[in-house]
Amino acid sequence: MAEDFHIDQADLQQKFNAYLTNPIDLPYREFYRNLQGTQRRFAAVYIPPSSCVLKPIRSGVYRDENGKQHTAFMVNSVLIRRGTQSTAATKEEIAWIHRRAEREGYRLGVLSGQPDQVQETVYSNLFEVIKAPEIIWTASLRATREGQPPQQGNTPYRAVYVLWNDRMVTFDDISTPQSPLWEMIEPSSVQGEQLAAWLADEDRQRVVIWLLNKELRFLAGRLGLLHEPRRQKFYYSCDGEYRTETWSPRFRASSTLKVAQRIWAQQLGRPIFWHLAVVAPFTRIGDRLFLKLIPTIQLTNNGRKAVFGPREGTVITRLTYNRYNSSYLNQILFWISRLADAKQSIELAQGKILVSAKPVESPISVGILFDRPTAEPVQEIPEIEIVEAES
Repeated sequence: MAEDFHIDQADLQQKFNAYLTNPIDLPYREFYRNLQGTQRRFAAVYIPPSSCVLKPIRSGVYRDENGKQHTAFMVNSVLIRRGTQSTAATKEEIAWIHRRAEREGYRLGVLSGQPDQVQETVYSNLFEVIKAPEIIWTASLRATREGQPPQQGNTPYRAVYVLWNDRMVTFDDISTPQSPLWEMIEPSSVQGEQLAAWLADEDRQRVVIWLLNKELRFLAGRLGLLHEPRRQKFYYSCDGEYRTETWSPRFRASSTLKVAQRIWAQQLGRPIFWHLAVVAPFTRIGDRLFLKLIPTIQLTNNGRKAVFGPREGTVITRLTYNRYNSSYLNQILFWISRLADAKQSIELAQGKILVSAKPVESPISVGILFDRPTAEPVQEIPEIEIVEAES
């Protein structure tokens, strides 16, 4: 490059972006390099990756040194580099450029930490209790002979209760003989109190959460789910080599999900079953009640009975080490769909309590432009070092 040659970067930037609706930064630098013992002057233009397909808003027309007019590109044309030439891209190449631009936009958003000004919705793993009874009922248990616990009466439904301070606590109306719990209690001891007052008291609030958790365990049992005895965790049994469940995810009419499988666990030196599982406790945030879903994995020896231990824990760690956000959200939606039985809400306590099947969400005004959710993970359990157990 001649010593007297110079281009102003601002001028170059202005002229380049005059052809675009989506301006980009165009760094330009002039510098010296030693080339075979001689200092030579160079100019470099850096064309950064774009997060969109660039199309000129007007044709690139210029005149050569002889005054002849040439058209370098046409308005709205998409060019692609082939060897040393830039030529018009085909339909397939334009689609490829578009996909590459989306990936680049995502990469730049993640690496730079600079979010795009786009509307984004953040989904949580919380599901709000949208209906609850105003009254919670308590009563003393009826005395029985020979110390046998009292039993529920023969009614069309089973009521759920917990025992606290030697009293039964339930959402079922035990003030009438129609309650299945009527034969278990001393009728004269029945008290109905405001649920709001119980939630305002720290000790009694824990009893309400305990009762809600038991209601969910009762529902899960009716839906055919097994309960891990140490925690509020649920999973499907597996009587064969694997088990699948069909459900309706976000982007498909239906999908088949593998929820359990028999594998060979290298760490244990024996076959074992993994099961997609969910920890589902109720919690109170502020003055509102929520069901919290935490997808996880349960191990069993025979497809049913849960097993625990440090070595089993290493198997679970390896099974879950690369679960991505899209997979995690899909598992949350799978479990809420199961618990709600594909309805708009989970029904507990004979419909007295409703839990929304829609996760709590927060709209925000920033995000990553091309961070779009996957249609559906191919397999919820990631690749791990296992081999299929032989029959």
